[in-house]
Amino acid sequence: MKLRKKSIIKGVAGFLLATLFLTIAAGCANNSSSKASVTAKQDSSSPSKTLRIGYVGSTKDNIPTGVEGWAIQNKILQEKLKKIGIDKYEFHAFPNGPPLNEAIAAGDLDIGILGDTPAIVGKSNGLKTKLISQAAINSNVWLITPKNGVKSIEELKGKKVATQLGSYMYRYLVGVLEEKGLAKDVQIVNIATSDAETALKRNDIAAYAFPTNSGPLIKSKGYPVIDEAKDHPDLLGSTVTVITEDYLAENPDFLEVWKQARQQSLEDLLKKPENFYHFQSEEVGYPIDVMKDSLPLSNLKTEALSDEGIKLLEGTKKVLVEGGFAKKDFHLDDWIAK
Repeated sequence: MKLRKKSIIKGVAGFLLATLFLTIAAGCANNSSSKASVTAKQDSSSPSKTLRIGYVGSTKDNIPTGVEGWAIQNKILQEKLKKIGIDKYEFHAFPNGPPLNEAIAAGDLDIGILGDTPAIVGKSNGLKTKLISQAAINSNVWLITPKNGVKSIEELKGKKVATQLGSYMYRYLVGVLEEKGLAKDVQIVNIATSDAETALKRNDIAAYAFPTNSGPLIKSKGYPVIDEAKDHPDLLGSTVTVITEDYLAENPDFLEVWKQARQQSLEDLLKKPENFYHFQSEEVGYPIDVMKDSLPLSNLKTEALSDEGIKLLEGTKKVLVEGGFAKKDFHLDDWIAK
């Protein structure tokens, strides 16, 4: 699927502006309450290593959610990594993927958990990362309108829609408008997901493309859904985990230990899904039913990188390269950490 050049130019300009804005916002947040660390008892005779993990979202305990969050909450990850000398952790929350990429580029993070779209764009633009896993696949997007708003995508012609630029929701939105032949007829603007419901209430926008974690919540409040990414399989997203090449080179045993911790965490949560969804609900502050709709267990794969997940990444990369969002193409196999 090739995206029209005019919409691409507008999108990329917006992408860069959004990245700058969100990076500033993320920097302010990370210098205050959004930064936290978990420290285990250290052997004073040897220096400890600090693992700096960045993730997208906002949580009660300032830790990621999903399989990785469950591993941290239940000390599975800490116990595994302590064996290779890593016993200090910092967790940094970001509102979106682009500013997380900026933090990696600045040398402020070792690990990033973010959407596949910004991760692929970052790698394509020269970010020195390696892919170590997909935290979740088949991430849905909900295209939601104001109450008593338009009833179909076709009715968005000549109107203004919004999402967070540079995200996997943005890729979906551009893609679905292209499919409907509306790429030149709909204006896409950048609005943070946290401000989206207010914009819908005020009828400032005709629709908003919500991510997998908040779409079900807005839907539960009675806002109409006119489209979902699940109806366009090639526009589904995924959450990936990347590591800097430097950190992996300095810690060659890290990859295997991380994979072991993730697998143990997944096996554990699948045995007690209600406990897992309670954890998700507590961290994000959404009802349990919403969290189940947001992250079906079927989206969590035993393999760090499943065949289904890799196929999804290939499709995403293809769209981003053909559309001009990614600077240059690359082989996924070269990106995957060995």
